[in-house]
Amino acid sequence: MPYEALESLARSNRWTDLEQQWLSAIEQPDFDEDGLLSVIDLMVKAGQGKLADTLGWAWLSQLKQKRRPAEVLEIGRHLLVHLSDGGELRDEILGLFRQTYADRADLEKWVDRSGLKAGKSVRRALRFIDVGLQLRDGAFLIHRTEDQAAQVISIDLDADEVVIKSGRRSQTLDIASVVDDYNVADENDFRVLQQLHPEKIEDLLKNDPCTLAIGILRAHNNKLNRDAFKLVLVPRFLDAAGWSDWWSRLRAEVKKSANLRIEGRSPMFIIYDPVGRTPEDDMWANFEKSEQPREWLEQVEGYLRDCREQKRAADKSFLDRVQTGLVERINRFRRHKEPALAFATALVLERLAADGLTTAIDAHGMALQALREAKNPAAMVATVTDARLWPLAVAAVEQALPDKWPDVFAELILVCPAGQCDVLAKRIEKAGRGDLLQAIADRALAEPGRYTDALMWIWKGPGVSTELKVPTLPELITLILGLVGPARMSEGKAAGQSVNELRAKVRTGLSARDYERFRACVRDLNDAMGPAIRRLVDRAEGLGPSVQDDMANIVRARFPHMYAKPKVAVWDDDSVLYFTHAGLKAKEDELAEIVNVKMRENAKAIGEAAAHGDLSENSEYKFALEERDLLRARVAKLNRELSIARLLDPQDVPTDHVSIGQRITLAPENGGQSLVITVLGFDESDIGRRVFSYHSPLARQVLGKKPGDPVAVSLDGIAGEYRVDKIERAL
Repeated sequence: MPYEALESLARSNRWTDLEQQWLSAIEQPDFDEDGLLSVIDLMVKAGQGKLADTLGWAWLSQLKQKRRPAEVLEIGRHLLVHLSDGGELRDEILGLFRQTYADRADLEKWVDRSGLKAGKSVRRALRFIDVGLQLRDGAFLIHRTEDQAAQVISIDLDADEVVIKSGRRSQTLDIASVVDDYNVADENDFRVLQQLHPEKIEDLLKNDPCTLAIGILRAHNNKLNRDAFKLVLVPRFLDAAGWSDWWSRLRAEVKKSANLRIEGRSPMFIIYDPVGRTPEDDMWANFEKSEQPREWLEQVEGYLRDCREQKRAADKSFLDRVQTGLVERINRFRRHKEPALAFATALVLERLAADGLTTAIDAHGMALQALREAKNPAAMVATVTDARLWPLAVAAVEQALPDKWPDVFAELILVCPAGQCDVLAKRIEKAGRGDLLQAIADRALAEPGRYTDALMWIWKGPGVSTELKVPTLPELITLILGLVGPARMSEGKAAGQSVNELRAKVRTGLSARDYERFRACVRDLNDAMGPAIRRLVDRAEGLGPSVQDDMANIVRARFPHMYAKPKVAVWDDDSVLYFTHAGLKAKEDELAEIVNVKMRENAKAIGEAAAHGDLSENSEYKFALEERDLLRARVAKLNRELSIARLLDPQDVPTDHVSIGQRITLAPENGGQSLVITVLGFDESDIGRRVFSYHSPLARQVLGKKPGDPVAVSLDGIAGEYRVDKIERAL
């Protein structure tokens, strides 16, 4: 049981429940020792000293059966401090001292001097024994308040004398003074090195950076940020110019150290752990912090991979602990009504079993049960984001749902990783349900920003024999590149995924097999389509510079003449369509209405009509298919137009001749009322207001004319000869 649960019982004064759960907790191999000691402390503070004594003794007895005396002593001494001061517990701890230090002939002398048997302060007695057992000739000491280093020259326990040397001065102290005033230090503690052996620092800098780092950290409570660490060495012991290289060496060595680690970025800390951290400790810390099945799988497989690379056996008891942790998470997810996470975690266990991990539970059975209980199995499987788990998930669907797995597979094509689309489609077709695939393709085409992987599967060419009615390659590339065009055109197209995820899927799909599909598409285009595909690629900024350049080069190789085209008048440039802001917005709004509303309604109508059966006589189904084709054609046309659209800039509109974006006054040659017309962008005619698209016949008659040039006009019953009288900007 987690420490938090025991703490909650203690704070709620539920002592009977606490006793039961405590006895269960100490049976577990991975209990939190510090947490259990904290619970003991809570019991004592709440006046439950007798219960604390009982549970503490139960814990100590359990430890003695499973741990070495030294390990039991480490916890027992803490219990002695926390529990009521009884002679029986003191005797137990003394027995553990005797087992742990059986080779020390002077142990009983230190015990007698400590007063532990005589009932003196537990904390002081334990410190006296700990420090005393470390004192020996040549041992190093650090003063507890002054950080002064010293070395033991000699010790005479019977005479109660310790001779120590600090710098050039020697002094004789009684043992109690040494124990009270000094801590025993390692020979490489930086305070010892600085004060007593400064000559060793240069050698450690050069040959053993980790040992030097540990010595520095011991002198600073085992943790320093990078800048403070640097100040210890630079410039007194290391030139500033050499710091960067030395720090890089240290970082490389830290990765191999069980006691050192570097954490954080700004600030960055270097930390010393006296106990040491094993690979299992590091992996478990990350495992506990993680919340997703994908992360747990990555951590365990990473641990197993490291074991293989380092040619060491994986810790079986640790892997059992991991397995228990995963099972606990599955049960917790099920209790909290999170079946999708329970399902994915069961798949993680199944995957680890395939990696060779011995599992004591039926992970596959748990996954099957989750699928059978799911209201929407496809939605559950869709939450599995790790491609390594998909084969297991697919196999589980087929086994758990023998009557409806093809329908579930069809739904999964829309959300599965790109490489799984064909796998699922072939399984569906093999089951004799190829009829399910057309509706799935229609949905992918209707919502390409949501089902991008499925769209790229269609682009690649489904590897099934079932004939699917899908757009041509030029129509598909227009649709695909529209997803990654300029931000103002592609904004909002991603659904159920981020824009970056959508763009990555498109990049991967288009560049697959050295752009094989795109090369085939461009190869079959006629010269009239060349400018359109060039414009599409040029505007597809979401592809990223590398893929965009590659595709542009493919277009250039196919249509080299486009890149040496002579200059033509703007209204004759068939590679560009000019629009005003209002005209362009109208086109974009129409496209959005078709894609986001009409095509979705049509896809729904196709599905509903298909559900009626007998498609050969189903007029509603045929009508819906015809409407789908019309909508696709309109979308393709709008995409082509928008792909070569360019906004009219008022600053680019000339005034010396008639061009796009102007208001022109025409005066009749024989006198009479003048005629005022406006020439605007593509498809922006409004005859009632005498506004004409620059593609209209009348606009073509006046474009390029200069003031005074004659123009023949035939409009709304008005016919005759006119001349250009006045030219003004209309934007």
